[in-house]
Amino acid sequence: MNWMRKHTAIVIWVIVAAFGVGVVWWSVGAYIGGQSGPAQNASQAPSPSQAIALVTKGGTPLSYNYWIMPTDFNNYMQNVNSNYQNTYGQNPDPLFVEPQLELNSINTLVNQQVINYFAKNDNITVSKTDVDSQINSIVNQYKSNPQTLNYINQQYGSLQNFENFIRPQVEESLISQRVMSLVVNVTQSDVQSYYQTNKATIENTYNQAKIAHISLSSQATADKVFNLIKSGKLSFSQAAKDYSLDTTTSATGGEIGWLTMQQLGSNLGNQIFSATPGSIIGPIQTSYSWEIINVEAKKLYDNFDTVVQATSVYNTLVNDVQQQKFTQWLNNYKKQNDFSYQLEGQVLPYFKEFYSIPSTDTTKLDQFIQNMKSYIYPSGQATVNTSVDPRLLALFEMALESYKANLNKQYSAILSYHANAGSFPATYIGVPVNTLQQKLTEVQNALNSATGTNFTKFFNEQTNLQTAINFNKAFETLKAQGYTTDAQINAQYDKYNTLISQINDEMKQVLTAIYQLVPYSTVAVSKLYSLDPSNQQVALSYFQDQYNLLKPIISNPQTYQTYASQVNSMLSYVFSGLQSLSYTGQSTSIKQGALVTLISMAQDMNSPKEELTYLKQLKAVNPNYQGIDQVIAQVQTAITASSTTTSATSTFSSSSSSTPTATPAIPTNQASQFKP
Repeated sequence: MNWMRKHTAIVIWVIVAAFGVGVVWWSVGAYIGGQSGPAQNASQAPSPSQAIALVTKGGTPLSYNYWIMPTDFNNYMQNVNSNYQNTYGQNPDPLFVEPQLELNSINTLVNQQVINYFAKNDNITVSKTDVDSQINSIVNQYKSNPQTLNYINQQYGSLQNFENFIRPQVEESLISQRVMSLVVNVTQSDVQSYYQTNKATIENTYNQAKIAHISLSSQATADKVFNLIKSGKLSFSQAAKDYSLDTTTSATGGEIGWLTMQQLGSNLGNQIFSATPGSIIGPIQTSYSWEIINVEAKKLYDNFDTVVQATSVYNTLVNDVQQQKFTQWLNNYKKQNDFSYQLEGQVLPYFKEFYSIPSTDTTKLDQFIQNMKSYIYPSGQATVNTSVDPRLLALFEMALESYKANLNKQYSAILSYHANAGSFPATYIGVPVNTLQQKLTEVQNALNSATGTNFTKFFNEQTNLQTAINFNKAFETLKAQGYTTDAQINAQYDKYNTLISQINDEMKQVLTAIYQLVPYSTVAVSKLYSLDPSNQQVALSYFQDQYNLLKPIISNPQTYQTYASQVNSMLSYVFSGLQSLSYTGQSTSIKQGALVTLISMAQDMNSPKEELTYLKQLKAVNPNYQGIDQVIAQVQTAITASSTTTSATSTFSSSSSSTPTATPAIPTNQASQFKP
């Protein structure tokens, strides 16, 4: 259940937050995660080449005190990468994602330095007493946890060293708060205006319902359980214990607690928030189950007075407004004083230029692509220059994707015209769109109560009308653009296809080069697989990457049981892809790699019979695979030993597998390049 996963998942950190109330560019967590580099000797001014970025005013770099140096940048990025890992369950892709995170981080660090500049010029300072108080507050939080305290002592030598380490950042944080208090004033009227503007989002975020649920696999079972509850033959709590698939809540009568509309999702949320507290609703179909819900209570913030009365919500909105106003002030201050920054290095400046191009400016984007081609295809060569930094190859591919997206928008009317032409009765051509829309509404209303042949008739008519509407809208747009004949439109359609084909070829070339240079780039593998699924080596890497994402879930029985309904379709997709490669692989290494991964999946799922099947296939592919006979014998012994226990249906096939039995991990040293 996706909505349940939202509820039970760890709170997601913001990857790179805009500077705002109580938000500073540093995070203590970043420093606990690793040591800082050596401090810069104050008597020795660094050279620009040693910096990550130089903060400028009027085009002239400020003094080195305002530069972004590697130590601060690396510590900040360590925290960003950690937050990304917490959010997505994997490290950021080093080519396609990490440079963007780095650029966003530099922007945040530059903003902090601009604030420091303002504070210095306005003589805004903080006392040692204030800094000491804040440090004590931070340190006391960590001292209360012996494990954290021990880690700090290991990393920094002592608690005192840690305090000395964070002192400059704490002082900077307090100065930033002073600046904020000086330049931003938030009134209740400001908060009320913000509430009215963002009412739907605020309600979606803060409205809560206290619920219990029973999760069921089919409508028939759900109807049966619902009727037992409504008739009084079974209490809701007991029904949850007896029938619910959600074993994490069934023991407590299905109790979940307070959830927001955002956590529930619109389908389930709308029905829950429309229900009267104390009522039991359902069965409700979700993407993963049929739900019976006990709506126990609600907290609604559907008017500003209720927000004011809820202190925590009101204070959060005050902070939101303060952050918004402070961001506006900072942007204006930077613009008025011509603050910017110069990036050092050979890669990030290109990313900065790319992200500064408006998404709709096809001309600038095309120029950017042409400029990059001089590096990607030197001297007009037809092959990609693999000596170029792979991050620039990734950027070039992203630029091509953006250009392709712009072409799709530019040619959208032509594409719609071509896709819908000839797919509906000719009598609808030229009929006003509003007339067709009115007729479509009538047909849809009739469809709701139609049965048998009438249902088929109205369904087909609905399809014809929608197709005709799409065609006529496109035709009207094209007429307004000056197209008068099918020949003109078809000529443009052919031009579009030629351009897209060229872009796809270039993207495929660049992604192939990236894959050869950095085969562990999961984004490159995924993109290349979508363009060229026939490349079996890429396909193997792609399915192994997908398996690695699933592994933390499927290797833990309790976690898998909780999320089985969410991951089973992807698991089947990965399994089918690997199984296909195990049979059709164009080389022994492809077949072997697919089978090794399938064996790992079977081990993770505690499916010894499937494991044995793939072990035998692996032996047939490579009879000399190290230790294969020994492992086959061990798995056969394990299956025999557990043959008297209860069998369970396999995840991978209709065959049964015995109760989970530990089996030795198959050695993979001969195929380590394929090991997930």
